[in-house]
Amino acid sequence: MKKTILLFLISIKILGQSFSGGFNFNLPWNDSTTQNYLPKFPIVKIDDGKFITTDINGNFIYNGKPIRFWGSNCVASGAFPQKNIAGSIAGRMRKFGINLIRMHHIDNDWGVPSLLTGVDTRTLNPTYLDLLEYFIARLKENGIFINMNLNVSRMFKAFDGVTYADSVKNFGTVFFKAITLFDPYLIQLQKEYAQQLLTHVNPYTGKSLVDDPVMAMVETNNENSLYRAWRDNILKPIKSGGKLIYYHVKMLDSLWNDFLFKKYQTNENLKLSWNKNIITSGENEQIKNGGFEQSNLKKDWTLEQHNGASADTSRDNTTSFKGNFSVKIVVTNGTGTEWHIQFKQPTLFLKKDSSYTVTFAAKSESAHQINVSVMNDVSPWNGYGGKNFTITNQWNVYSFSFKANETNNGHARITFQLGKEKATYWIDEVSLTKASVKGLLDDENLALKNVRRIDYADCVGYTDERVKDMSEFYIALQQNYFKDFFAYLKNTLKVKVPIVGTNWNIGAADLASMNVGDYVDNHAYWDHPQFPNIPWSSTDWFINNKPMVKDANGGTIPALFAAVQMVGKPYTISEYNHPFPNQYKSEAVNFLLGYSSFHGANGIMFFDYNGSSNWTDDKIESYFSIHRNPIFMAQYPIASYAFRNFLIPESTSPKIINYKSETINLIPKNDNNDWSGTVLFNRKNALINSIKVGSYNSNFDSGFNELQNAPSTVFVTDNGSITWDTNLGVLAIKGNKFESVTGYFNNLANKKVGSIYFYPIDKEYFGSLSILELDEKKSIISLVSKIQNTGMIWNGTSTINNNWGSKPTQVYPLKIKLDLTIYADSIRIYPLDQYGKENESNAKTIKPFTINHFMVELDQNIDRTLWYGIKKFGQAVLPSTEDFETLPDKFELYQNYPNPFNPVTTIKYSIPNVMVSLPVGRHGTSNHDNLVTLKVYDILGREVATLVNEYQKPGTYSTEFRVQSSEISSGVYFYKLQAGNFIGIRKMVIIK
Repeated sequence: MKKTILLFLISIKILGQSFSGGFNFNLPWNDSTTQNYLPKFPIVKIDDGKFITTDINGNFIYNGKPIRFWGSNCVASGAFPQKNIAGSIAGRMRKFGINLIRMHHIDNDWGVPSLLTGVDTRTLNPTYLDLLEYFIARLKENGIFINMNLNVSRMFKAFDGVTYADSVKNFGTVFFKAITLFDPYLIQLQKEYAQQLLTHVNPYTGKSLVDDPVMAMVETNNENSLYRAWRDNILKPIKSGGKLIYYHVKMLDSLWNDFLFKKYQTNENLKLSWNKNIITSGENEQIKNGGFEQSNLKKDWTLEQHNGASADTSRDNTTSFKGNFSVKIVVTNGTGTEWHIQFKQPTLFLKKDSSYTVTFAAKSESAHQINVSVMNDVSPWNGYGGKNFTITNQWNVYSFSFKANETNNGHARITFQLGKEKATYWIDEVSLTKASVKGLLDDENLALKNVRRIDYADCVGYTDERVKDMSEFYIALQQNYFKDFFAYLKNTLKVKVPIVGTNWNIGAADLASMNVGDYVDNHAYWDHPQFPNIPWSSTDWFINNKPMVKDANGGTIPALFAAVQMVGKPYTISEYNHPFPNQYKSEAVNFLLGYSSFHGANGIMFFDYNGSSNWTDDKIESYFSIHRNPIFMAQYPIASYAFRNFLIPESTSPKIINYKSETINLIPKNDNNDWSGTVLFNRKNALINSIKVGSYNSNFDSGFNELQNAPSTVFVTDNGSITWDTNLGVLAIKGNKFESVTGYFNNLANKKVGSIYFYPIDKEYFGSLSILELDEKKSIISLVSKIQNTGMIWNGTSTINNNWGSKPTQVYPLKIKLDLTIYADSIRIYPLDQYGKENESNAKTIKPFTINHFMVELDQNIDRTLWYGIKKFGQAVLPSTEDFETLPDKFELYQNYPNPFNPVTTIKYSIPNVMVSLPVGRHGTSNHDNLVTLKVYDILGREVATLVNEYQKPGTYSTEFRVQSSEISSGVYFYKLQAGNFIGIRKMVIIK
């Protein structure tokens, strides 16, 4: 039977930055042609009256069948293309496998185009609404659905009736957007916007979005979580280091006291609940010379300086909080990054699950924000607790409490992180003791409605009951917002498709506050650009420029999939990227494809397709946009086809997590200080099993114990479909008619991964190889290396500042040699042009060197292409002795693979087309034949096995050596090939 293979190969030279000798392969922005050697995505009509729904198995359903979405984001200007190009853009999206576009930042405030461009934000701009609706109509014509976002980056104005608008710095960021979840007037304005946008009749479709099945889903809020804001300790006044104006502080305080009154009714009831198990004072002081009265400062305290930051420390007797001295720290050069200056004491002892309180007095020459934390002083540098403080020009006492999540005997440290900016600080009376545990404070009274909201970082210093109520308040407040808004969308506006609240969670408690939606959404980025001084500066930024495939912590995958999904609800990832110019970004597509498929995700939307009005220039001009980036776009047809057609199998042993509400509400007292938030098991298990949440309000906790341990560096999914070896830096995926290998190809020399054998290469390369069978006759090879703009200049290895270069883009040429298993007697390979079109004039025919095995060498230095078509002929037969052009030209004994092995390995060797002096016809041979012996010996030279002893024609052969005898033990062995005058010997290792 004839089969087709689609092979995708991406590569990046490991250490290179700017490169020479690249070639241009611009994938046209408006190409919607159908080609013989590209996956085909015909238009699937979006029928009126047939809306996307969900089922009890957690699928999106369309027209009675499960549907998966592979897509991207059109952001700000990218959502408003001019009418003369909108149809071409949509057609090109469809050709590359996109069936969903997320409309994002269409409410932006930073310029035009935007739907909100007037003196207020309560009227939709008719010009840009018209462009948006025309684009949606063209997407619909191409069978592409939309994900409509509502509250993303809207900046409310005074003319909206928001009297305090000028006092709120930025409604569109996570720091300030949380107020839109509880301020009644802002909620009213959000509903008004939803009504205007979703019920306006599109003149090009004749339908409003609520009645048009082109809208597949609705997202009410982008990256907006009240719980996250609490965890970040910003739901307090600006003067206290928070982000809220007085108006919203008082609003939250009032809502909190109303919540308590409804639950407890009287102050006595509240006190009875909260004051159980209080501890009145701390003990066991651990800080040495915390008052700095002892003369030898450097004996107990040290100063770390990093990345050009500098500071001086000294004892100062001119000012102190207590006693005669304080420590004076003068930061002479700040870098914008707090940890670049660390004043620390690294000899603390912590006990797992014990609570501690840090207190200190401090002042500065003017107001500055610092971070104080307790963490491990040695690798892996994990943190135990910390908090940001605003230090003023007056002495004040500051404190925070934390619970240690591990025992640390003598190498925990307290650290004052001061490297953000030039400043002078005085610190005194530093203390770390066992924490007191407080309940209702003496000056608090429910009748007076003055019970305080406590900071997340201070929760370990309060009783369980108070912390549970604080958590419940924020979770319920957020849930109530979502419930109310969803009801308005569904019951008043008549939205008929699934709705989600928000995304970018920080663990189980945050997810619990979001679980009332119809589906679950999430975001993740690997090596997101960092801005040390000015947010989103075009010049002052850097990346780590490292590959995820070498990250033993699992990169983005654990936070994306470890108990984020819920049983019975679809799951989407509406933002994902390994942003440009990371030199390893070719790994992004297959990572997300593989693990999203394994975990049964239902939608993928890379961020972003385009975020500007420039659709035509062959230049990468942002960190995220991919539509002019061949590294991404050449992968899209293959990945989309595999994902949308369910070719990679889902987990066979899914795990279900159930949480008691009490467990969720006490997470602040058990927080592990992880940037991604807190779960109660080892997240790396998501690299092995599908892990979903059954309930956040269960009668008992379940599922944690078996997920406490996970492999450290090599991860194999429960169904065997994905193997990730972080030592080698290799990710391998095996599916139905699909394979891929991603990572360091040079680490795979003479190794077989799946059905692909890698020959040695002369350079260090990083890449991604995928194989997909499309039909019985044709296939495609795609080979993509790292990319740059012409004239792009690196500043070291971590930034290009604003030296982005100019058009056109340049792709690094790659040469790679593979043994591909294809069931055919010959194949023909076509270098394809930018449209995916073949040309017979530069095609070549390859015959197998042994049955079903083809030696394929792709050289972009010559072919100057990203795509190769493959056509298969006939059935599998051995090559004839007359096919000299396909036969080896020398004897060669290859390294066995796998090696080490148990119980079986494959040994390959080549017999060249060389005339030898043998009598014609002897033993049925001709004088093209060679007597070939292949034997295995132990380390003492004793023969263990004879694998080959016969006359063989020229060609390349392989044979298996299977360890069956108990007499063959673990150890080093040798195998010896002898043919004519040639003798070759190699070493192999058996492991039992």
